[in-house]
Amino acid sequence: MGEYQKSIDACNAASAADATPPNTGSHAREIETQLQRCATAMYQANAGASEQEILERAQRDPEVLAILQDPVMQQILGQMKEDPSAVQDHLRNPMIREKIQKLVNAGIIRMGTR
Repeated sequence: MGEYQKSIDACNAASAADATPPNTGSHAREIETQLQRCATAMYQANAGASEQEILERAQRDPEVLAILQDPVMQQILGQMKEDPSAVQDHLRNPMIREKIQKLVNAGIIRMGTR
């Protein structure tokens, strides 16, 4: 249905629930498979889209829009743009990491590997 972030969030919630007794990871492989399917579908959907289309689609997501309008996140994103190595410091904060991951998932920001 194109709601990739909601699917990823559901997989993450399932993974957290699966990690607690009595499950203790008994569904980890299935959850990881579904998470990979969500991520692949999301990246394929963004692959052929222009930056403008990605931005328009992402701005229809209230969570993404809230992150983009958050002054603290605007400052962090600006800092990351000026100094890409700063992202490592910000990723140590779980709340910031989650927000950055949502923006990555939405295609707003791209994080490459070196």
